[in-house]
Amino acid sequence: MELINDGADKVNAMKLRELERKLNLQKKQDIKKTVIAENEQLDFFQKTFDGKQCQIENLLKQAETLSKKELPEHFNVIYKEILLLQKYVASSNLFLQNYFLQKCQNALQELQLRAKTLENDLLPKKKFGFKNKPVKIKSDTDTVDSLNDNRQLSQNQIVGKLSIDCGFHDKSHETLTLSPEELEKKDVCLENLNKCKIYLKGHPSTLHLNHLQYCQVFSGPVSTSIFAENCHNCTLVIACQQLRLHASKNVNIYLQVTSRAIMEDCSDIAVAPYNWSYEGIERDFKQAGLNRQVNNWKCIDDFNWLNSERHSPNWKEIVEDERVNE
Repeated sequence: MELINDGADKVNAMKLRELERKLNLQKKQDIKKTVIAENEQLDFFQKTFDGKQCQIENLLKQAETLSKKELPEHFNVIYKEILLLQKYVASSNLFLQNYFLQKCQNALQELQLRAKTLENDLLPKKKFGFKNKPVKIKSDTDTVDSLNDNRQLSQNQIVGKLSIDCGFHDKSHETLTLSPEELEKKDVCLENLNKCKIYLKGHPSTLHLNHLQYCQVFSGPVSTSIFAENCHNCTLVIACQQLRLHASKNVNIYLQVTSRAIMEDCSDIAVAPYNWSYEGIERDFKQAGLNRQVNNWKCIDDFNWLNSERHSPNWKEIVEDERVNE
C-alpha cells in the first residue's frame, strides 16, 4: 500500500513540476510579447511625434515667406498643431518612460517658445502711435488769432495735433466708443484701461486687448483674430474668427468664434454665446466674413491642461440663469 502511495506522489510531483515549467515558459513568452508590443508602440509613438514635430517646424519656416495678412491664421494653425501634439503626448504617458516623456515635453516647450518669438518678430503688437496732423494756415488774420489762442508761434510753424491711430489707452472710469467708419478693416488696440465701458460698433480686422481691469468690452465682428492678455475682472462680448487669451483671470466672455479658441496661463474664465445686438450688426458680420450660424463658443483648448479625459478647471460655461440676456 505504501509503495502505491509513493508512486502516486512521485507522479503528482512530476506533473506539478511540468505544470510549473509550462507556466514559467508561458510567463516568459508573455513578457517577451509585452516587451515587443511596448517597443512597437514606442516606435510608433516616436515616428508619429517626430513627424508632427517636423510638420510644425516646416510651418514655422513657412511663416517667414507669408504676407502679414496671412500670418494671423497661419499662427493659429501652428498653435493648434502644437496643442494636438501636447494632447497626443499626454494620452501616451502610460507607456512612456519618465526620461522620454520629459524629452518630449521639452521639445514641445521649445516649439511653443519659437512660435511665440517668431510671431512677435513678424507680427509685433501694435503700440499706440501718435501722429501729427498739420493744420493749414489760411491767412495772416487766422494766424494771428491762432497765435493769441495757443501761445506765440511763428507764422510758418505747423501746429501738431496729437491723436490715437485706432483705439484707446490709459483711460479710467470712461465710456469709450468707436464708430463703424473708424473701425472698418482697422487693427484696434485697447490698452491700460480701468473700469471703462468700450463699444466697438463695426468690423475691425484685428483686436488687441492688454492690461484691462474691471472693463466691459462690446465688439462687433472681428474679421480675423482677437488677442487678449492681462485682462482681469472683465466682461468681453466679442465675435471673431479666432480668440487667443493669455495671462488673464476672472473674465466672462460672451463669445462668437468660428474656430476653436485658445487660452494659456488663465483661470476663472467663464463663457457663454455672443448676445450683443446693434443696428447694422448683420451687415458687419457679412462684411467681416463671419458665419453667424457657426459658433464654437464652448470649444476651448487650454495649453495648461493636457488631460484629454477631464475638463480643464480653468474655464467653465456660464449657466443660463446667470447669463446677461443682452
